[in-house]
Formats: sequence, structure tokens, C-alpha cells
Amino acid sequence: MLSDPDRRTVRALESALLSDRAFARAVLPVTRCLQALSGPVVVGVADGGSLPALHWAAAEAARRERPLRVVHALCTPLVLDPYGVVPAAVDPRARDAAAARLLGAALAEVRRTAPEVQVTGDVVRGPARRVLPAESRDACLLVLGSRRDGRRSPLRPGTSLPRSVAGTAGCPVAVVPAPDGVDPGGRESRVVVGVDGSAHTAAAVGFAFATAARRGAALTAVHAWCPDRPADLEAVAAPPATTEAAARALLDDAVGRWRALHPDVPCRTEVVRGDPVAALLTAGAGAALLVVGSRGRRGVLATLRGSVGRAVVGGAAGPVVVVRHGTGQAPRWGAGPSRTTRIGTGRPPWTPSPSSS
Repeated sequence: MLSDPDRRTVRALESALLSDRAFARAVLPVTRCLQALSGPVVVGVADGGSLPALHWAAAEAARRERPLRVVHALCTPLVLDPYGVVPAAVDPRARDAAAARLLGAALAEVRRTAPEVQVTGDVVRGPARRVLPAESRDACLLVLGSRRDGRRSPLRPGTSLPRSVAGTAGCPVAVVPAPDGVDPGGRESRVVVGVDGSAHTAAAVGFAFATAARRGAALTAVHAWCPDRPADLEAVAAPPATTEAAARALLDDAVGRWRALHPDVPCRTEVVRGDPVAALLTAGAGAALLVVGSRGRRGVLATLRGSVGRAVVGGAAGPVVVVRHGTGQAPRWGAGPSRTTRIGTGRPPWTPSPSSS
């Protein structure tokens, strides 16, 4: 794996080469494939609720035969006082030592439960909402833990770190809820993917087929439809049977090309009349994985227009992977190094100190 200076040098070279648009158009398809194949699985850990995500990430890294990178974002808390915003009165050495212990415990747990996986880790200074998207740029998958809030309806997901990061990450994001997010044998060997026929779900369908092939699992593709509304004052609308037939044709077309690429994956389609969030949560109940696409909307636009992916992440009882539109297809070449800083240990990055293991 590359050190931080090496990665900065590579990005500088990429920026210089890809400033030539003709060269960029020729080489980007190859680099996209290489990035998706060669990156590590990255998992974010924090105090409490991270163990299911850690186990799930280790199992996924073993399936993909990729290394696992464990990241803990260490953000200095701020407090308000009459004179302005000042750092909280917390001993930095005690905070750093606690972060190192947390990381060391996570690494030890992975080595105990998945000894075949090459695992490394870092404590990275900065807010998780900035650290994790930066880490995702070189990853094939980012894994996060999540706590479900039973007081909130899944149709009104609100805001949370996993939903925020999923909208900005540079790779697919897996959200593993506690307590039933561990990759157990009790869950069905079945992958479910939501399809709406738009361009942003094509990557999600491809990801779902590849995941099902890797796991030796069956795939269920779900498309929800609603009857046409009248187009004018005369209440002219297509009959429900016509709309349903069009929905079936759309779903068959969306999965047809991937069936040809993965002929060994058993795939069945479900066309459901009703709300897409409810349809996906029902179809994904008990499944090993639920895959949804995302346009990557953020802030007010996502709140006003809504997001099926955000709602599914908030309501699903099992692991959900959000594949953002353009994920793995438009790397941020020349973006430069992240402004987050690492806690120095005198050792190469991604290698924990002996006292943390």
C-alpha cells in the first residue's frame, strides 16, 4: 500500500496527465476499473455500535480478497463561551490515548475473527463527515455502523452520519445497523436491489449482480409503480394494466444486460404497486443485503424532493448498500490531499503502534 507522500505524488501526476482532455477520455475507463478492483474495504469505527459493522466489513474484505482499513475520525469538541468558540477543556493526550485504544481493540477483533484478512488502521484528525468521504476516494467499499431510531418513521429519515456520508462518498457505502447487522448465517442468502429505470440505478443493479455472484446468492430486483394520474381536466390516464406492463418491461430491460454478464446468478423480478420505500423494505426483510441507488443530492434539495435511498437506510433492519450516481465512474482526479491530519506515531500510515494492538 502507498504511504501518504506517495499517494500525494500519484495524485499530482494524475492531475498533470489528465489535464489533457483527450488523454483523460482514453485512460479514464481503465483507471475506473482498476480503482474499483484494487482499493481496500474501509470501515469507520467509533465509540459504541461499531462492532457489527466491523465484523461485516471483515467478512466482505475476505470475500473480495481485499485488505481492510480501519479508520477512526478524531474531532476536537468545541464549546461556546461568552468570548467565542474555544476548544473544550479535554486533555489532548488522554483523548489521543483513548482513540488509540479504540483503534487497537478494533484491529485485534478483526485479527481474531478474520485472521486471513490483511488489516491496517489509522486515527485521523477531523470530523467524520469530512474524513470518511476523503477515505472513500481510494476505497472499493466504505462500511459504516448505524443505530436505528425507533421513534422516527423510515419515510422521514432526518439526518445522520451514514446518510450524510452516502451522499458524498467516492465509492459505494454499506450501512450496517445494530444489533442485527452482523453477517450471520441466519439471514437468507439473497440480495435485493431497487430499480426505477433511471441512470443512477444502473450502477446499483450492476453492484447487486456482482455481489450476488461473489456470495453465490440469488438476486431479487424490485420496481414499484403507481397508476398514471390524469393528464388533463378530462381525466384521461393510461389504464393500470398498461402502466403495470410498462413497469415490467422497464424492469426486464434494466436487469437484462446484467443477466447476460452473470448467467450463474438466479434472478427474479418483482413489480409492486405502491410506495417504493415500503416495497423495498418489505422485499429486503431477512435478505443478506439490500442495494439502492442514489443521485447524491444533499441538503435542502434532498429534503424537499425526498430520497428513497435515505429512507431505506433509515428503515432497514439489515445491511444496506447505497451506490451513488457516478460512484467509481468519476474519480476526483487531482483533488489533492485531504485537509485532515493524522496523529503521528513515527510509523508508516495504516500501521498501528504495538501499544495499540
